[in-house]
Amino acid sequence: MLCDDCKKKPATVDFKEVLPGKVIVLHLCEDCAHKRGLMMDRKMSPFELLQKLLAKRSAKDEQVICQSCYLSLAEFKRQGRFGCSHCIEQFRPHIENLIKQIHRSNKHVGRRPKQGVRKSFNVFKLREELRCALEKEAYEEAAHIRDRLKDFGADDVE
Repeated sequence: MLCDDCKKKPATVDFKEVLPGKVIVLHLCEDCAHKRGLMMDRKMSPFELLQKLLAKRSAKDEQVICQSCYLSLAEFKRQGRFGCSHCIEQFRPHIENLIKQIHRSNKHVGRRPKQGVRKSFNVFKLREELRCALEKEAYEEAAHIRDRLKDFGADDVE
């Protein structure tokens, strides 16, 4: 079956829209489906992007070598891993675009801790303080700690 729009390519996408009183059915090729906005381009994962960019090798890659671990740029492109911590600085001029595409920045900043981990630690710490205050029968201090726990959103505090 040919595409309903261009009538040239085989239809690989079936689109069906149900409206009150009528049903619209379209048989489209991938290009026409993209033009209509019915298909989204799949984003490549960082690993897929790395593989695609590293696949481009040249004879010069064998000549660029890390002075610390003696890993060549060509070997890095085959493995997809650095040999040591100095490799990134040695290869930086050759992989600058790769770093920008993967990290969306000129440099890697690493992962940031999730906020929930810190919050749960603070709630745990406050509950311990509350338990100690109640054992000492310091009820005013316990009331302040209870209020701070409520500010953190702890539900089972009374």
